[in-house]
Amino acid sequence: MKNKFKQMVAMLLIVSVSLLGLPSAGLAAPIGTDTLVQLDHRGELLSRIQTQLVRDDVRAQFLERGVSPIEVEARIAALSTEELQMLSNKLEELPAGGSVLALIGAVFVVLLILELVGVINVFNKV
Repeated sequence: MKNKFKQMVAMLLIVSVSLLGLPSAGLAAPIGTDTLVQLDHRGELLSRIQTQLVRDDVRAQFLERGVSPIEVEARIAALSTEELQMLSNKLEELPAGGSVLALIGAVFVVLLILELVGVINVFNKV
């Protein structure tokens, strides 16, 4: 029994090691202009939102509610472009130097929507 098992493991190792030398197929295609523009727009939205979220008062509010800034940044990075656009629009509607609670409320609404859809699982600790 042990001999058969050793033989099977040896054969499996021989096959897997011999397949390592085979070249893998790669697909290279040009990127369309619209895709490039969308990627650039996403990066712009991310940077705009992150500049708002790095403020000390905003971070203090997140920590007061038990959400770490690292977790917020990870969740923001996981948002789709449409969700980033919605959050960015909410942030732009806020008055300059205005209500931090409104900003946190907007982020909370986005996180709540993502939680209800099942994309994230933030509120399991509550």
